[in-house]
Amino acid sequence: MQITLYLPGDALLPDPVSQPFAVPAFTHVLEETGSGLHHVVTFVKLPEYIDLALQAIGESVRIPGAWAAVGGQRMSSLVALWNRLDCYRQSLSSSDRTAYCRNKAASVRTGLGCGLAFCSAPCQFLCPLCTLKDTPLAQSIVHPETQVLAVLGEIDWCPNLARPADE
Repeated sequence: MQITLYLPGDALLPDPVSQPFAVPAFTHVLEETGSGLHHVVTFVKLPEYIDLALQAIGESVRIPGAWAAVGGQRMSSLVALWNRLDCYRQSLSSSDRTAYCRNKAASVRTGLGCGLAFCSAPCQFLCPLCTLKDTPLAQSIVHPETQVLAVLGEIDWCPNLARPADE
């Protein structure tokens, strides 16, 4: 997983990125992106430096014109990325990350009062209404419809989503 922050060239870098101790966690270059000069900060050592990436993303929310991409796909907002990355960070302490994600999704459904008792969405960021057919559609990421929901939910990059081996 690779997360890239794009910050306008005239912006001050967020505190964690500007500190010398953080250098092993990311790469930083100035690059012309088609919409002007940008600081391009790429975090590749994840989850090792996930806390630093979360801090940098959180502080970048306040920078006008800042945006991010995961695996080359632009995220709709830094807040959306922060929420998804924080959920992934929380899952890292679980011995069964897939079960952690399903339980988190079930908790969100319960909290929202979702009436789909048999929904088996594997992630809280997938629409809980994804199982409107006779059989649950989101049993795993194998289903094409679930893959589309993962892309739309901006979570298709998450290593915790269950995928078939080598397909």
